[in-house]
Amino acid sequence: MVDTDSLYGRRLIPQILDRLAVADPERVVYSIASLSDGAPKFKHITAQAFGRAVDKTAWWLHKHLNEMNAAPNGDLAQEHAVTQKPPKIQALGYIGPHDIRHVLLTYGAVKAGCAALFLSPKNNITGALAVLSASDCSIWVKPREQAMLPLVEGILQERYMRVLELPSVDELLEAESTEPFVFDKAFESVINEPFCILHTSGTTGVPKPILWTHGLIGTMDAVRLLPPIEGDGGLAPWTDNWNEGDRIYSSFPMSHGAGVIMDILMPSLFNLHCILGPSGVLPNLGLIESLTDHIDIWSMVPSLVDELGENPEVLAKFESSKFICASGGPVSPVIVSKVNKVVRVLNLTGTTEGLFIGNLWVPREDWHWFAFHPYSGFEFKEVQPGVYEHWVHRNEHWALFQGIFYTFPDQDSINLKDLYIRHPTKPNLWAFSGRSDDVVVLSNGYKISPLDTEALVTTHPAVEGCLMIGTGKPQAGLLIELKDHSEKNNELFDSIWAIVERANNSTFQKTRLQREYIAFSEADRPFIRTDKQTIKRRATLDLYADFIERFYISRDEEAEDEDFDAFSIDTTSIDTISDSVSHVMRSVLPEVDDFPADEDVFDLGLDSLLVFRVIRIIRAVTGLEERLAPRHLYAHPTIEEFSVQLLKILEGDKARKIAADSVSDAETNTTAETPCSDMESEKMKNIIADRKRRLGSKMNPFDAVNPNHYMGLNFYFALRPGVSFEEAFAKLQAGLVRAFEIIPELDGKMMLASEHEFGHKKGEYRITIPPHPLSASSKPRQLLYKDLSQVLPSFQEMRQAGFSPSLFSDDLVLDCPPFPPMPADILVAQANFVGGGCILATNFIHTCLDAVGVMVAIRVWAECCRYLDGGETATCDWFDPESFDHDLPEIIWEQEGYAKPVHEVDPGTWGFLPFTTEIGVNLRNGTASYNEIMAAEKPRATQNTLPPAPVFPGSSVWPAAPSERSLNTTVFLLSGESIHRLKQEALPDTGVKGVFVSVIDIVQAFFWRASIRSRYRVAKEIRNQTFQPDELSILEMPIDGRAYFSSLLPSSYMGSLLIMNRPVMPIETLCSPETNISRIARVIREAAARITPSVVHDTFTLLRSMTDYSKPATANMGLEHMNAMISNMMLFQTSDISFGDSFFEGGSPEAMRPQIERGHRRFRFLVISPMRKDGGVELVLGTLPEELNMLMSDEEFTKYAVLLDHKRA
Repeated sequence: MVDTDSLYGRRLIPQILDRLAVADPERVVYSIASLSDGAPKFKHITAQAFGRAVDKTAWWLHKHLNEMNAAPNGDLAQEHAVTQKPPKIQALGYIGPHDIRHVLLTYGAVKAGCAALFLSPKNNITGALAVLSASDCSIWVKPREQAMLPLVEGILQERYMRVLELPSVDELLEAESTEPFVFDKAFESVINEPFCILHTSGTTGVPKPILWTHGLIGTMDAVRLLPPIEGDGGLAPWTDNWNEGDRIYSSFPMSHGAGVIMDILMPSLFNLHCILGPSGVLPNLGLIESLTDHIDIWSMVPSLVDELGENPEVLAKFESSKFICASGGPVSPVIVSKVNKVVRVLNLTGTTEGLFIGNLWVPREDWHWFAFHPYSGFEFKEVQPGVYEHWVHRNEHWALFQGIFYTFPDQDSINLKDLYIRHPTKPNLWAFSGRSDDVVVLSNGYKISPLDTEALVTTHPAVEGCLMIGTGKPQAGLLIELKDHSEKNNELFDSIWAIVERANNSTFQKTRLQREYIAFSEADRPFIRTDKQTIKRRATLDLYADFIERFYISRDEEAEDEDFDAFSIDTTSIDTISDSVSHVMRSVLPEVDDFPADEDVFDLGLDSLLVFRVIRIIRAVTGLEERLAPRHLYAHPTIEEFSVQLLKILEGDKARKIAADSVSDAETNTTAETPCSDMESEKMKNIIADRKRRLGSKMNPFDAVNPNHYMGLNFYFALRPGVSFEEAFAKLQAGLVRAFEIIPELDGKMMLASEHEFGHKKGEYRITIPPHPLSASSKPRQLLYKDLSQVLPSFQEMRQAGFSPSLFSDDLVLDCPPFPPMPADILVAQANFVGGGCILATNFIHTCLDAVGVMVAIRVWAECCRYLDGGETATCDWFDPESFDHDLPEIIWEQEGYAKPVHEVDPGTWGFLPFTTEIGVNLRNGTASYNEIMAAEKPRATQNTLPPAPVFPGSSVWPAAPSERSLNTTVFLLSGESIHRLKQEALPDTGVKGVFVSVIDIVQAFFWRASIRSRYRVAKEIRNQTFQPDELSILEMPIDGRAYFSSLLPSSYMGSLLIMNRPVMPIETLCSPETNISRIARVIREAAARITPSVVHDTFTLLRSMTDYSKPATANMGLEHMNAMISNMMLFQTSDISFGDSFFEGGSPEAMRPQIERGHRRFRFLVISPMRKDGGVELVLGTLPEELNMLMSDEEFTKYAVLLDHKRA
């Protein structure tokens, strides 16, 4: 019988097998892998052999179930009839090795009128009992050769169950003489009966059984029937390209839904060839590497896909595979993007209750996003700006395509409680961003409910609050907020740990919190709370995002909290080594009382995370370091085998050390005058490292994006009452000296690189650093003191005036040339004191530090001041020591394989750089018109190019010559209410389908249009100037490239990583009253969407290819044009900077303003200031008098913006 389209979605899996065994008996359907000398060997199982093994399993179950149920004796037909019509479907509990018996038991149980219940071995006893009780399961199936697991022993002590011993794989496969076990039920008669039973993870309480009915399974079969309709984006169902005979391998256990789908359902429904095994080997990178030549389709847990992305040599072997299916939890976008470049990644999302509903194949470059067919019935409800909650609604197609309604037949709408964000330009694409029910989803897909644990830990009298962390990480952790941060000590930690241990033992999850994954919050960053003092989880986790990331990095790199003194490896004999290893095992798996020497430790509950912990402990106490690896335990999974292997490694290490000592002795005898012991001392190493660092370094190509000028910022601090100007200045000086210890380069100077250096390029700079650090009592030359209390208003008066720029000129608070001659100090600052306050004016050379780097420097300075005032947590431990290493981008660029020939880089990439295209080789000359740029804007499917770089007049020198006229600093306020009205009026006008804009896009669009329209009206109405339809206005928007460059770059990296986003519009269109703000915002959003990791990497390629950096060019240079640059600081929080409250009241600046007067004769520069406490933002720009008049008469602009301040030059 041939299956047709009309049968898809209504087929029964056992019958598919029976038909295949007759129609194509020799087809290989399963292969069992084993390893021999590291190479895989396979035992192939044909459809006929597999069908007979299924029947043998069914008869075995039938016999034992009849005996248990005291069924009457009779002939086979009578017995079969009894089995086929039981009073109810009996559940068979099972935990077993990852082998084909999972598959045989599933098929055989269905034929025998029962259902396999696959329990997760990660359950604790309470959770397992809850599932068994809810399933009314009274039969346990145990692999015959496997010792009773501790979990099962605990279950049997609490619940009476009959135990059946399942024969070995070989015994079940020896089935040539087995009679067929007829299974002839109709789909409609069993549609609501279980094919198998799984269970929820127990993240919101006890785990609950989930029946995978035949109807639910049918929806997986029917995916291929999803029709192409409007709303599917032209995308194919996810099962497209799963072809007959494709070889599939899954790393998921078959107690997990994804394991059942990929090892049982998909091979049957799509005629795939499934590879299983080797049994007893936990899936790891070494194993999958050995299988790469034998697999077409991979199904991997997210953590394994992440690991693959970090191993390029292994990844290269996947080029011959069709794709990797990633599901079960979040993956790292940056890392897995590397995988997707080599082998396509199919990112799937689904639920245990509904399987994969409506997933579609997305374009390869959008692999991280999800798309869903309209028949899925999905709705994404916006629950906060830009964040959507996932709902599913029953529709007329539910029986074929909405499996979740088989699980919940009484529901018509279900909140899946997953949170998503929407693609900025492709509205049918969605990315997972978390759970609305606060569940922590680890990188291996395991889910943990934090609420019970958090509640218990918060009962400790010293604990103010507690949050579980770890989403997307391999291990959960706790972030604890203390009532008194000064009380941190070992005794307090031990008492809190005792409660955490209670939480470990009382929750329904088996995954345990580990001691080294507990952190305390920072005193200056209290948890964010509601009016009822409930912790706002999402906001607090966002507040601590960088802290959490650094915390996990530190856990990966070291185990500073592991009590290694509690362990030792006694090498007296192999028996003492075994005892020592057993002790380590018991410490990481305390629930296992006994570790038999010949028992597979993975069967006892050891998992991949605990493997790393075991290896880490043994490395620490033996000094073996990288010579002992997780692979040794994977390859030798019993205490006995691993101890023998450990002994071999220890003996080899001892022999290596003896040989090394012999060589050292010989060298010492021949060079006795060399002070080897001194040279090897830690102190000497540190001195050498510091001397090398103080030799200075050259800037990298990315630093050329910012030409020579100072970036100036003014910070407004209130002085603490009673603190004198001199006292505050002394503390600022001392803090800066300490900051120089952490970042010696800040004490240095910038200078032009010598033309005699190898590889010299014109316009290159290098840093020169003083050879010796300053003494603690030194007065840094870079920081000046100025008392302006008799010149300027008091701080309170300034506060009341909104710290308006018209209060003083920038050069009063810091008289420093904005374009300094070389050499020049990297940092110049002046502390200006007024009654009750201080204006700290700073200048940082922009070539050396971009805006992020400047803020890092300010934070370090501030934290050093706090440290000197006794702040124990102000240690700058978040600051990576390599943060000022300007060689890092190039090292990473080369190491991660981003390098490519210049001729392969899209010429449009020049549009992201402050250099004209003429600098590049083989680029055409001429000006790109608007029509040319827009002609390049075609779907990537038909033309994979960027728009040509917009061309504008350059300058032969930097900086460009000043204009005769000077702009006046002008400040407007967009109140919070005005922003809301602007958003409400702009957002409904969706215009072009597929582009969704943010509030920030709208504010930037509003500012761009207003500033250009004022100049446009001056040109037309006063100067009688005309504009051609294709004359463009260019908006330049500096963008931080860190997020696109590499995860290897420290988050505190200080060098430049800016690129230039350049949206363009015809001047006439931009200024026309017929053009609404939403249209302009879409142009900005579309331009931003073009920025990808590959574009950022390609900009670096172009910068490296240049031979002259001395002629930067930006469209905003000069005053006579229709272009502008926006610096958007809207989301910057001044509270991120805290000098402590010993001399500055509150510690943080009350306001921050850029020093823009210096550019008023040279640039058209717009600033969006940080959002104010009242929700408003200030728009700062330079205007000529006639332009200000035009702004004030612009009805659209004045409808939302109010003039705050105007200062004549």
